[in-house]
Amino acid sequence: MCATKTEDDLNLWIEDFLKKRRYSKYELELTGNSSKADGYLGEVTFVKVLTGIGREEEKIYNLVVKSAKKSAELRRQTPIKDVFEREMFMYSKVFPAFKAFQQEHHLERPFMKFAKCYSVFNENQREAIILQNLKYLEFNVHDRKTSQDLEHVLLTFSNYGKLHALSLAMKKQKPKIYDNLTRNMTDLLAKFIVQANMLDVMSELFRDCLDLIKNDADKSVYKKLEYFKEREELEKALHKIPNPSDGFSVILHGDCWNNNMMYYYNENSNGTPQDIMFLDFQLSSVASPIYDLSYYLYAVADGEVLKHFDLILETYLTSLNGFLDELQETSYNITMEDLKRHWREYGKFGLAMCPFILKIELSEEEEVVDFAESAEAGNIAATLTTELKHREVFNTRLRAVFKHYASLL
Repeated sequence: MCATKTEDDLNLWIEDFLKKRRYSKYELELTGNSSKADGYLGEVTFVKVLTGIGREEEKIYNLVVKSAKKSAELRRQTPIKDVFEREMFMYSKVFPAFKAFQQEHHLERPFMKFAKCYSVFNENQREAIILQNLKYLEFNVHDRKTSQDLEHVLLTFSNYGKLHALSLAMKKQKPKIYDNLTRNMTDLLAKFIVQANMLDVMSELFRDCLDLIKNDADKSVYKKLEYFKEREELEKALHKIPNPSDGFSVILHGDCWNNNMMYYYNENSNGTPQDIMFLDFQLSSVASPIYDLSYYLYAVADGEVLKHFDLILETYLTSLNGFLDELQETSYNITMEDLKRHWREYGKFGLAMCPFILKIELSEEEEVVDFAESAEAGNIAATLTTELKHREVFNTRLRAVFKHYASLL
């Protein structure tokens, strides 16, 4: 069978991965692909690789191959190469540094809630990352069209606490290493919004959402948030501040919506998640941890979950401070008031992202607009203008988020 260019690339990436393990013969089986709603700047291919053919022990690798889209227009309108190189950097430099740092502390249960990265391939228009397929460890993505319940949110916040604690401890104990890791970790989401000319459309979408609550019985919510009608205010909210005055900044996950985490459920858990793995670090940067927390919470929670905000923050704080203790870092004295103060200041990022992310999460497959197709048509921002079948759910979730953030002001 004559291979297509995509198949040629896939074989190139797999051969590069196997060559590092001194395998030459292999059998490759495609086991699936991502949908349009799962990958906007890249393609995800699931493969099974049989290696060691002819040896005493054959070995099977179940892999995820994450590759950058090739569209010239998409590459011109978005920083595709930058975001793939950022994720490669996270897997090849940051996570190994986190691992070594924890080994120095002889932790019994180190935090490594990321898929194993087997290989990265950084050739122009052939950027690819080969990862462990977590589905074979029985991890699954939560249904993006359904809000997450309190158990999912508490587990996720607890693990974000440990992830962020690693940065805080390393910053104090290994400042040169931390500085080297973070020196060039610029805000790629802000660059994406500017380069793709999405700010005007995002601003219009946010104004439409404000109009939705303008005539609600509780007028205070609209009054507290109406300043976001100004394009400049939304732009400020979307640009991360890397160095807050109190020094409370960490290496961020960066893209914290529903599809970028997977949960493990055992047969007796009745839908309650027992473990989590974080995915997709293409937008990782450095800033207040609230950028991660507000993005995630406002993307997945409904009004009922948001009623437990204090419990959710307390869970994060307990995990953060507990892991700092394990890492023998006692110089911080982070409190609930610190978190709430940061949420008032930086939680507006999660608020600003909410309408955009909710539209993605609630879209049916046929409503999802392909970024590459939109770029070829000359208007990638058109992805935000599609109508939603689940508009009432969108409105209800949005109202709850707006009401919650306003209650903190």
